[in-house]
Amino acid sequence: MTTPRRRLVVIGAGAAGTMAAIFAAAGGAETVLLERTKDAGRKILVSGGGRCNVLPMQLDETRFVTDSSVNTLRRIVRSWPLAEQRAFFENELGIPLVDEPESLKTFPASHRARDVRDGLLALAVRNGVTLRMETQVRDVVPVDQSWRIDLHDGESITADAVILACGGLSVPNTGSDGAGLDITRALGHTMHETYPALTPLLDQSGAFASLSGVSLTVTLTARAGARTATATGGFLFTHRGYSGPSVLDISHVFTRRGEAGAAPGRLLVKWTALDDAQWESALKPQGPQGARTVLATLREELPDRLAMVLMRIATVEPMRTLAELRRDERLRLIETLVRGVLPWSGDEGYQKAEVTGGGVSLADIDPRTMESRRHPGLYLCGELLDAFGPIGGYNFLWAWATGRAAGSGAASQR
Repeated sequence: MTTPRRRLVVIGAGAAGTMAAIFAAAGGAETVLLERTKDAGRKILVSGGGRCNVLPMQLDETRFVTDSSVNTLRRIVRSWPLAEQRAFFENELGIPLVDEPESLKTFPASHRARDVRDGLLALAVRNGVTLRMETQVRDVVPVDQSWRIDLHDGESITADAVILACGGLSVPNTGSDGAGLDITRALGHTMHETYPALTPLLDQSGAFASLSGVSLTVTLTARAGARTATATGGFLFTHRGYSGPSVLDISHVFTRRGEAGAAPGRLLVKWTALDDAQWESALKPQGPQGARTVLATLREELPDRLAMVLMRIATVEPMRTLAELRRDERLRLIETLVRGVLPWSGDEGYQKAEVTGGGVSLADIDPRTMESRRHPGLYLCGELLDAFGPIGGYNFLWAWATGRAAGSGAASQR
């Protein structure tokens, strides 16, 4: 007598959900993939400026952020090593990848995000997945040993297992509405407070208002209460504040500052690679160098407009020569260059956030299979979970790894 195939429903056809469906179907399960939008994978399409930063070139596990167990997070990340993920895209999907050494990012060789999205959906279909677009889930209900998925149009679907991959709250115009978070919360899971992560910061002080469009590489250090983060990378002045990888990577320190009585937080910037001693040497008159202006010295390391603003902040006359520069002025300028205070007044929130911080506690899932410890037959993956990484392909790596584990785990359970 033939054993009936295990019936699975995957909710959400983003990065994690599509990967989950691919591996669930490959594991022999009858798999249905539900997606609320008409085309699926919208975050894939907009990622990397439309190029899709598929993976990081190198992986540093310590750069992931979670309020759950770090050991559990690392077990999940290691379940599908970076080299194996890369091989999957190149060999299974047939999408050649290229590295961008200056940013440590990996992209499809075509530099077309659509190739990644279309390739994943095509493989899902080849594996036997049934795709249902423009299908919105209202509720997920455990019924005896199975699950009932209630849709907004009144239809209900019964399944042996459900994989939730509905995303979080970031970039809502891609279809992320927090429904998955609501469902997992209603089912009694432990939830860490959610917050926008990898989002630009705002500044209403006007101190750098004239620099919109200026970009450079900096090191930022953010502190708020016990939380701290440091990031080196691209930095961009915008007409509303600051953006760029370095800003996005430290923003979570401030976006979850809402604890009662918490200090507003402090943001320091090291504008160049030079440290105190190197600037001390560069700004000291040495022979004919003494006739050089301070501005000319700063221009060797900084964009002109920024150099002018920083000298004004340090109250140093731009045309003063190195020989004329007083010791107190030099120390004040070095402090501004190495540990400058960057004013900020808020953040761009979920609208511009790359990912959602917080979510379902990793303690509530089996890290081998992504199965809920509270509800057998329910699997969670992707942005729903309490973990995110920095800019540079880390969050796709998390989506691919958790999606694969959930799909394989759900298909193999009996």
